[in-house]
Order: sequence, then C-alpha cells, then structure tokens
Amino acid sequence: MTVPVRVALMGLGQRGLQHLNSLWALQEEGLVRLTVLADAFAGNLETNKIRNYVGGFRPEGILHTTSFKELLGREQDALYVCIPPNVHSGEVVRAARAGLHLFVEKPMSLYLDEALDMEAAITEAGVLCTAGFQQRFDGRHEALHRHLREGRRPLMACYTYHGALEGHNVKHHRTELHGGPGNRVWTANRAWSGMTVVEGGIHLLDLWRYWFGDVEWVQAHYQHRSEEDIFEEADNPYTYSALFGFAGGSVGTMTLSRLRKVFADHMDHQVLWTEGRAEIFWEGVTTYEYQGAYPPTQPPPEDAVTKTLFAGRGGDDTFAISQVFVQAIAEGRPELIRSPFGDAMNSLAAVIGANVSDELGGERVDVHRLLNDDRFAAFRQKP
Repeated sequence: MTVPVRVALMGLGQRGLQHLNSLWALQEEGLVRLTVLADAFAGNLETNKIRNYVGGFRPEGILHTTSFKELLGREQDALYVCIPPNVHSGEVVRAARAGLHLFVEKPMSLYLDEALDMEAAITEAGVLCTAGFQQRFDGRHEALHRHLREGRRPLMACYTYHGALEGHNVKHHRTELHGGPGNRVWTANRAWSGMTVVEGGIHLLDLWRYWFGDVEWVQAHYQHRSEEDIFEEADNPYTYSALFGFAGGSVGTMTLSRLRKVFADHMDHQVLWTEGRAEIFWEGVTTYEYQGAYPPTQPPPEDAVTKTLFAGRGGDDTFAISQVFVQAIAEGRPELIRSPFGDAMNSLAAVIGANVSDELGGERVDVHRLLNDDRFAAFRQKP
C-alpha cells in the first residue's frame, strides 16, 4: 500500500495555484496528502477562490494559515515554496533544517548569496530539492533532448522573445503593500523581476543546459529605459542581448524585449548541431536533416529534409514535475529529479551574470568566479 507524501504549499499566487491543481490531482490518486496551505494574504486562502482554479477542491484536513511558523509546526514531508523571488525571508533554509523536502519555484532568489545559503542548508540537511524548471518535462523538449543524445554535437541555440511590457500581472499578490508596483505588473519592474533575462529567460537558459551542459560564461548588453518613459514603475530595459558559453563549446544567443504599447508577443527558437537544425514551436518541433547518401547528386527538396520530431504542445509539464518529485520522495530516488537545487544554481548564476555583464559595460563574466570571487561580492548580496 502506497503511503501518501504529506505536502504543504506556501504562496497561492498564479504559480502556486497551478501547483496546487497538480497536487490535488495527485491527492485524488492517493499519492499526496495536502497538510497546509499558506499565503501572506488571507483572501487567497478562501475555499471559494481556490475552487476557481482547482476543481473539486475540499479544505477538510488542510490547515489554512498566513503564518510560516504555524506551517512548520505541522507534520509533513515536503514543502512547495511559490513566493515572489525578491521576498524570501529564510523560509527555504528553515524548512530544510526542519527536514522537509523542497520544491522551490524559479528563480529561486534574485540574490546569489541568498540562494547559496539555501543550497548549503539543503545539502547539510540531506533533503531532496527540485527547482521549478518544469519545461524539462515538456514532451517537445524531451524529444529534442533525446535527439541530440543520438550522437549529434550541438553548436548553438538562438531564442528571440518579444513580450508586451504591460503583460503578466501577478493577479494574487498585492505588490503595492510590499513596496511593489501599484498595478501589480511585476515583470515590468526590475526590483520584483530581476529584469527579463532573469524572470523569463531563465526558463530557456535552463533548457539549453538540459541539452548542452553547464554555462561557463555570459556576456550581455541591455538598452535601458529612459526616465521619461517609465510609467507605473515599469523600469525594466527595452531590449536585452545575451550570449552564453557552455562547457562543451556550444553557445546560446538570447534576444528579448519588453516594449510599451505593442501588446503582441513574438517567439522564435532554433537549435543547431553540426549537421542539422531544429525549430521549436508552440505546437511541436521540426527538424531539418538530410539522411541520404552524401553528397547527393542534386540538392534535395526541403520536404525531403523536413521531419516532425514532436507534434503538440508537449503535455502538462507542471503536473509532470510534481509527479516525479513526489515519486522521488516516496521511493527515496533523488536521481529522478531533473533540476536539483545545486544543479539549478548554474542556471540562476548565468542569468544573474547577464545582468552583471551589462552593468560592467558588456564584460564577459565567468559564472564560477561570479559565485566565488571577492570581486563579485557586491553583485551577490541582498540589499
């Protein structure tokens, strides 16, 4: 008989509710027992509100609290930490020391010293911990991961995303009560988001690490927003260009923007290896690779080299990452976790390193030195 994993969840914002929806499904399967739901705002804990996002939710047997101390006082096995990355106050360290396995949403912090303290506490306590990089579980990305592992040597990834500055408000966190933007559009504000390479680009950078290996260095340049063009505390840069160098020699180029008054998004994602290329779309992955005798007697038509590697949106990766995390705890199998906290530190350091590079005038920043050298101490500190 399977003993359900006892799980608490802190932070019922948009992402926390998505995780709660997955955990509720796992509870219905008998794999999880929810013990505590915690949030800084009591209104987010109301059953009727939760039911708008989690169908069939029942509050019986689950403590609802605004107190982290009260959360830690309950018997449980694991904690999901789904709070904004700039408002951590030692919760991950305290939970690790209490022996709780941890799911920490990305970015784990906006400050490297704080994240390093989390990592040290997790390692010392010997608990399992995953960072919230669910895109490694997307079927599209898994298919490309396998494809590259079949003897293909990756060379480059190119990602472009242009998102509306006014989009992606927090919906549930009253940022205005914590010194944040009054309109709650946290992705437009540097103090809340850490700027766009950290807030959004980290997902793609972590995918590249899944395919290519660790980042060794980063070099970046941003076009910063003019003072007269800052409305409602939307002070993030206009555009971002970042180049990441990986241990195996691959590179990743990331081009992002947050422009006002556009109200339209654009995405393009390409991965290149020595003898082929892949395009990753919202609805699948297409590869371009010639498989016949080489050299051909004449250039093959495009449809002869085009293949659908994966069709569809890739499935519910948010559910998949929780399913695997719960299984890892229940069976004592840490190897199932694809983004252990210590491994995910390279993703966090790389994107924060892009900010540092821009601040240093486009200097190439070595990621290991950023995490360890005195020269970068000021860039690691939490204000």
